[in-house]
Amino acid sequence: MIKTIFFDIGGVLLNIHPDRTIKHLSDFTKLSEEEIIDVFPEEEHHRYERGEISGSEFFKAVKRELPISNNLTEEQFWKAWSLLVGEETEVVKIMNNLTTKHPVWLLSNTNPYHILEEERFKLFDKITGGIYSFEVGSRKPEEDIYIKALEIAGVTAEKSLFIDDLIENVEMAKSLNMNAIQFKSISDLNEQIGKFLQL
Repeated sequence: MIKTIFFDIGGVLLNIHPDRTIKHLSDFTKLSEEEIIDVFPEEEHHRYERGEISGSEFFKAVKRELPISNNLTEEQFWKAWSLLVGEETEVVKIMNNLTTKHPVWLLSNTNPYHILEEERFKLFDKITGGIYSFEVGSRKPEEDIYIKALEIAGVTAEKSLFIDDLIENVEMAKSLNMNAIQFKSISDLNEQIGKFLQL
């Protein structure tokens, strides 16, 4: 029997728009979008999401990788970064309905800016809590974040259900004996959740 449900945020509960962030960085720096994409420091981004570096250090890493002529300011960078997270999806309604009968947690690769500064995250007022990569020092699909999520939520893997849009994250959850669904569409999600909750 499923006791606890974990939802990913980006791509499931909220739409994400990396194209908007890149477009604004391009506008601010006068560099092409392709130039920015090519040099964006993904590993430093991952370190920021693990809480290993500060927001200021992350900004400096991005600026350092851009061509030397760029004039990007930290204020401009965070303005562009804020555009990454977009509007809520229909999955929020599904999640809120589930909170009436089950503890529901967020399990997300995210960073202090998007969790602590964004007004949009106040949407999630019915959930039990959240496990965020920057707080636990691990990010999906790394094994540790799932283990910590289960510990924090006080549930065994077999009695949990995890929902994420990325197959690599879903497969890691399954390898740890969690029940898991890859989010593809609202209709498929409703069907899959129904099957799991009947067990």
